[in-house]
Amino acid sequence: MQNTSTMNEESCKICFNKNAKYNCPRCNILYCSVQCYKSQQHLECSEGFYRENVVEELALQKAEADASKSTKSMLEILQRIEQTDAQLDEESDSEGATSDPEGDGEELDSDDEAQADELANRLNGIDLDNAAEVWDRLTSAEKEEFQRFIENGDIAKMLPEPTIWWAQEYKVDLVQPAEVRSQQEAKLLEACPKVVKNIQKLSDILPNAPSPAVRHNIVNVLAAYTFVYRYFLGDVHENALETVDCLLSVCLNLKSSTVFDTEQMAVTSVIGECCNQQLPTDKETAAVLRSDVQMLFAGPTGCGKQYRRLFLLSALSDIRQLLTHAKRELKEVDSIAKEKAATASSSAMNVDVADLKHVDGQLLKNCIKKIDFYLAYARSQYL
Repeated sequence: MQNTSTMNEESCKICFNKNAKYNCPRCNILYCSVQCYKSQQHLECSEGFYRENVVEELALQKAEADASKSTKSMLEILQRIEQTDAQLDEESDSEGATSDPEGDGEELDSDDEAQADELANRLNGIDLDNAAEVWDRLTSAEKEEFQRFIENGDIAKMLPEPTIWWAQEYKVDLVQPAEVRSQQEAKLLEACPKVVKNIQKLSDILPNAPSPAVRHNIVNVLAAYTFVYRYFLGDVHENALETVDCLLSVCLNLKSSTVFDTEQMAVTSVIGECCNQQLPTDKETAAVLRSDVQMLFAGPTGCGKQYRRLFLLSALSDIRQLLTHAKRELKEVDSIAKEKAATASSSAMNVDVADLKHVDGQLLKNCIKKIDFYLAYARSQYL
């Protein structure tokens, strides 16, 4: 079992006075924290990382059956960025800019259609899922717009806001009908993932009192879950294998049974693994994840003590369901792969096994057992 106290003790190459914990995937330099990763000395790597995520997000706008629609979406995003910059530049009005400040969200005019055709020609024949190829086809002006967008920290504005079930406001009166569930209760329970039935008693699993580290380890799992939930904009069950592979990539407690000494270390670890995996983070990410974890442990406010553990049990149950679905999907993918190899079928699989870097059957079994233990702990007297 790996412990965080045994991490690499070599000095950070950025600040030189801390123990290095991570390797930059671009330049292989050792660094100790997100702050060092995003420092001025390391600006080229971190900006390149964000730039790739912007281009990848553009590629995600592509409809699989209609590349021209994707091109139009890309152009709309470019124009949105240009309009944002134009609002900050008073001189742009005197030059008779073609964009109408009152026309946000309107259809593209004829000039815009011509620009869309021109962009479509530049992107014709390339893989829109390849960030490097898309970036190479953008003009210098478009690249500069993206660069300003990245430097201003406005990347998140390109993404729709997901519905965060644990961050909603709920109200359940203390006095409720005895036999009929009220609308308040129904709204709360419908919004939260369904809690697993038949959770074991902790005393049946563990005869002695659990270690304080159990709570810290749960924090690591929950911080990873909330990051992944936000990263996939709430659509975590659409492709359970992909979601779980991402979850395991940033959750050391599930992936390698790392034990954490404090809650702060448990959350910071998720941020560090996000950097290692080139997943998008910013200066607010750590605070957001800490707030998410606190809300999950606190439960819904204004709903009485009987729902105090609901968020925690719901989140752990959702993770268990994801792991179970991923395990089932992995078996299906393996079966299809074997059938494909036997019949030489050219039909495409929904999941490319080569893209799954962290998922395997035995690990998923172990993770499910661990979540079962955490569910028992969440229902116990120790929490």
